[in-house]
Amino acid sequence: MSLSKRIAYLGIADYDYLSARLLLLCGLGNTAMPKAAEAFEKIFKLFLMLEAKITQNKDLGPNDLKKYNHKITKLFTIIKSKIPAQFDKEWDDYFKMLQDSYSRRYPEHWKEYKMDLSLFHLDKAYAYFRNNVILNFPQEEQVRARDFGTFLSDAYKSDTIKWIKRQAGKTPSEILTISNQSFDELEINKDKL
Repeated sequence: MSLSKRIAYLGIADYDYLSARLLLLCGLGNTAMPKAAEAFEKIFKLFLMLEAKITQNKDLGPNDLKKYNHKITKLFTIIKSKIPAQFDKEWDDYFKMLQDSYSRRYPEHWKEYKMDLSLFHLDKAYAYFRNNVILNFPQEEQVRARDFGTFLSDAYKSDTIKWIKRQAGKTPSEILTISNQSFDELEINKDKL
């Protein structure tokens, strides 16, 4: 990931999050949780990239971030040391569960484990970390970064929305708002949804 791609990574993280929400809304937790893990992996790496630029004037590239691979719990531990907030054990447990679910995508890794299928926890955590990431974007990019889905949302013109409705599907804005108790906390351009 390079600085020139930060808006793109934010948009992809947003859509990974939407995918996780939709899968949870449909009761497909086994596929929702790994997708949620991917959303947080992108948000956390984006946070680290922006934070390194701000505090050290250092550009982290793909090779710098590759060492974290899909290690959500390791990324969360690093993030916690950089945000002046108190995270209780519930946060650690949530990201440990996401890490666990990501490693159990294939049957050879299956065994009994507990999944947190709560939209509340997913939404609360995503809103919190997305909002923190936005604060670290350069001022000139913050307006665009506040567009949920960034460039990906540009594809949803009226014809696309009509097509989705004809297929009995849900639009990205519907997926984002259905049963989302943290929607009001999201610092996004809500008038563009």
